[in-house]
Amino acid sequence: MGGRLDEGRQAEVGRLFGATHRLTRAWTSPQVMRSYLERADVGIDPSQYPVLLHVGAAGPVRLRDVASATNMTPSNASKIVTELVDAGLVERTVPHSDRRVTLLEATAAGHRAIDRLRLVGTEMLFERLDGFDPGEVASLARLMERLAAAAAGWAASLSGDGREEGAA
Repeated sequence: MGGRLDEGRQAEVGRLFGATHRLTRAWTSPQVMRSYLERADVGIDPSQYPVLLHVGAAGPVRLRDVASATNMTPSNASKIVTELVDAGLVERTVPHSDRRVTLLEATAAGHRAIDRLRLVGTEMLFERLDGFDPGEVASLARLMERLAAAAAGWAASLSGDGREEGAA
């Protein structure tokens, strides 16, 4: 984008900023997360949710990377990983190439839990979109995907990991 925003565009971008902030706060609120996890009935709590999702998406992955990606201390992430291992949703493996490393990966049950979470999340969002016509939903999905890709690319460039995919 670059440069300064004209007043009209600045007002619209400000509205969008406020709306995305409210959406994120509402969707991740303790009440909504509790309702979501109860409805999904996969046996995890809100602290385990981001760890399971990250391990499922990024696995096999090291504990320190899980801690970093979920904004947890390594000690807290380790405790939660142990809970997920005990629940049969995550497994630890030690590669033959480097016995000092422990990798984490979602089990088949972990992937089924993630699939269930996606389904329930989709159902809950569908319910929130009652009153939107199909064209509005399609436009919103397309625009949110573009915004998410741009934000992910920006975040990657700030973290210095070199993955600037989706920067727009």
